[in-house]
Amino acid sequence: MSEYILELKGITKIFPGVKALDKVHFQLKKGEVHALMGENGAGKSTFIKIITGVHQAEEGEMFFNGEKTHFKTPRDARKMGIAAIYQHVTCYPDLTVTENIFLGHEEVSPKIKRILWKKMHKKAGTLLKEIGADFTEKTLMGSLSVAQQQIVEIAKALSMDAKLIIMDEPTAALTKRECEELYNIIDDLKEKDVSIIFISHKFEDMYRVASRVTVFRDSQYIGNWNVDEISSDDLIVSMVGRQIDQYFPKKKSKIGEEVLSVKGLSKTGLFKDVSFNLKRGEIIGITGLVGAGRTEVCQTLFGIMKKDEGTVSIDGKEVRIRCPKDSMNQGIGYLPEDRQKEGLVMEWDIGRNITLSNMDTYSTNGWINESVERSISGEFSNKVHIKAQTIYDLVSSLSGGNQQKVIVAKLLALNPNIIIMDEPTKGVDVGAKSAIYQIMEELVEKGCSIIMISSEMLEVLGMSDRIYVMRDGRISGMLNRNEATQENILELAMLNKSADVQEL
Repeated sequence: MSEYILELKGITKIFPGVKALDKVHFQLKKGEVHALMGENGAGKSTFIKIITGVHQAEEGEMFFNGEKTHFKTPRDARKMGIAAIYQHVTCYPDLTVTENIFLGHEEVSPKIKRILWKKMHKKAGTLLKEIGADFTEKTLMGSLSVAQQQIVEIAKALSMDAKLIIMDEPTAALTKRECEELYNIIDDLKEKDVSIIFISHKFEDMYRVASRVTVFRDSQYIGNWNVDEISSDDLIVSMVGRQIDQYFPKKKSKIGEEVLSVKGLSKTGLFKDVSFNLKRGEIIGITGLVGAGRTEVCQTLFGIMKKDEGTVSIDGKEVRIRCPKDSMNQGIGYLPEDRQKEGLVMEWDIGRNITLSNMDTYSTNGWINESVERSISGEFSNKVHIKAQTIYDLVSSLSGGNQQKVIVAKLLALNPNIIIMDEPTKGVDVGAKSAIYQIMEELVEKGCSIIMISSEMLEVLGMSDRIYVMRDGRISGMLNRNEATQENILELAMLNKSADVQEL
């Protein structure tokens, strides 16, 4: 009997003009959590689709429980006990948790062919209890948070007696507390001998749950290591193929005069009396716990939401921002947190996405000058080094990091003086992060000013000239770069509600 529940040898997958996987290897032990890491575009998604029967390999062998196997369809993989949970949960929001768990494999009476609802509700309740869910089997799926929906997906996998669960970026949209709850569920699954392939860009995920890690780069297998024997620096080198000597390329900025002043900005129920300023050539970080009001402040500043109170001044003059068009006319650009829903038109190509916000420069009387549009999109696509065959490739075909670069290119095409970046590196790999940081540094060197909202502590410390910390919808303090530490940021973010606001 093999010690591996899953083993793949020399797997190769070719799409027209692209070798998505090139002789890759992988081994998963029973009851093991094995991390799979690599840059976006390294081949991880294709690899998972081979395992789950969505794609078939041109070359290589796959063994399940020691026996050579080949899955022609996803149904074949499910029958063997393989389930996948993706970052963006696909569910039916108007159905109950029970209905979502048993969809496609309902309990049916063999005689009268009637669905056995009582039996299914009981089983669903038992599964939810086993994995520590804080909601019931009759709850509507649409009322659950992302973290709770992922718990339902885990219950669904267990309802099919899954022996192997693939988790693809499960913590990307979760808070720290929700991540810890997921970690505890994974620990329980290991105790039950469930094997897990855990895909993540976060090193803290890997070090917390996995015992081994395999790295892919450029569609090839690079190696695998015991987690406790490899450092994050060595992992970065294996993933990007080069030494990142200075992950954060922050230099001592030439900070100029004040370009933006926000005073007493308030929105009922979301934030109150928020004041800060921004200087030319400066990056300010806005951080705090999820729900502190960071995104809402910047959406109001950009005109997505209307303020109730407060003033906004640019270059010393008070401005009235009623909609995003007003803010763009004032030289403000915005990179949203949810790139797919708010930043891109996924069905459009790269070029049209880049020029979408700047149509006035290449259209006359409603007619688009396509040659000018191509020139603009090509110029800014090259500036941010988008990896694609042409600017006519659909945005939906790109990796997460390259999608983020498209939004950055769209911002640059506007030629803004002030850029708001909400979680600029969320869900992208270390190589794409480094590239985005470099772009930010080049922008401020040219006199642009950046407001960066981020939940990543190292990112905030590494890229900010000053840091504003928010708590419960208010600014709880400001820290200069030379005095900011993880400890005092967390202290400001987690002060008791009765504590006085601290301005440092």
